[in-house]
Amino acid sequence: MSYRMLARSVAVLMLLALAPTVQAQSTMKEPSKDAKDTGSQTVKSIRSCMAKNLVSRGALRDLSLDVFDKEGKIRSLRMRLFWKPSKGGGQRVNLRLVEPSAMAGSSYLLVQEGLGEEVYFYLPGADRALRITGQNMSEPLWGTDFSYGEIKQVLGILVVGDTTRLPDSAISDRPMYVLETATKADETGYRKVISHIDQKTCVLMRSEFYAREQPRKVLDADPASLLQADKYWTALSYTMTDVQRNTHTQLSLSDLSFDERMSEKLFDPQKFFEQNPK
Repeated sequence: MSYRMLARSVAVLMLLALAPTVQAQSTMKEPSKDAKDTGSQTVKSIRSCMAKNLVSRGALRDLSLDVFDKEGKIRSLRMRLFWKPSKGGGQRVNLRLVEPSAMAGSSYLLVQEGLGEEVYFYLPGADRALRITGQNMSEPLWGTDFSYGEIKQVLGILVVGDTTRLPDSAISDRPMYVLETATKADETGYRKVISHIDQKTCVLMRSEFYAREQPRKVLDADPASLLQADKYWTALSYTMTDVQRNTHTQLSLSDLSFDERMSEKLFDPQKFFEQNPK
């Protein structure tokens, strides 16, 4: 069986999976009321502010995803996310499927350094990980409404491309920076992505993915879930809506657990799927 056929078979199996339950304990603080001076903010300074929310040491957290189809049926997944910066200042993310048990061990690896990034995907039973490139980046990840390339938006790692600042907006009465990024449709499936970033915390609150004139997908954070862990701001709940297919996926994240001793093998493209951390 080819890797592509195996991936499609796995997607079908996952759509039959039973819903797991994730419990997360929060030790976070409410956002401060200190306002930022937004008049002179540039694309570079906004991205720099967002980067301060990226964990600067090893960290892990649990994720749960509830996938709602057009009939309203729900299928659930549970994952474990491992995060560690590279020595060059880039970000590395290992996302591992925990439940359903039939697919436990399926893994996703993102390695981003500067403007370059590499994405790898592994399915149990395969002899190696597959590097995801080109239009494959827009394919569904584990049968959810998130693609390989879109899941990183939740982590505050914006899509790569030529970015300009648009007029500010507001979400739930919170002032937002608005950035428009032109992307290559043959690589991402979209011609542009418009992102709304909370001005007080520099957390991504909405992304709109455009293939044509109207958004094909919309990612929304729940403003009520915006909290602070240590010095890092994060949103604990996101919803990705596929406007064209009339489906959506709700993603919930636990609070951060810091672990600076995380094995480098978890982020090695040749070995990340071999590890079985607790």
